[in-house]
Amino acid sequence: MQKRKYLLKVRRSRKTYLLLYLMVLSILSLIGYLYYKSYSLSSFALIISLVFIFLIIKFTELHRFRDWWAITNSSIIQSTGIFNKNVREIDFSSISDLDLDQSFFKRILNYGNVNVRLFLNETSIKIISINKPGEFIEELQRIISMNRGQKNGLRQI
Repeated sequence: MQKRKYLLKVRRSRKTYLLLYLMVLSILSLIGYLYYKSYSLSSFALIISLVFIFLIIKFTELHRFRDWWAITNSSIIQSTGIFNKNVREIDFSSISDLDLDQSFFKRILNYGNVNVRLFLNETSIKIISINKPGEFIEELQRIISMNRGQKNGLRQI
């Protein structure tokens, strides 16, 4: 696939991993508290907990960078995988509608999922856990309407 200019490129939000980051923070706080109170902590337990923290951060970032989605002038690109990469490009003319999926917790933190449905088949592209999904949908509708030559991406009733 040739190199393209992306108008907008998104990845999973770090907010998705908030509980894991809070766990890392609590482990570091516990270690700091134990050292502050001069309790003895074995070097083995310290090494194991630091390795555990490193692995949590490394795997969450790898999971986050595994998938990305981009908007070009004429299509949406979905890329999955790090070593075995799968890239899917969907032309705007194939898109039937867009859905926003946000739970209460995700609405508070302003991240969520966007489903892009296609005309020809029952499949859809799921853009998972991105920041500001409402703004993403508005930008996508604006680009699609510019591409189709309409006034806006909304239906007139």
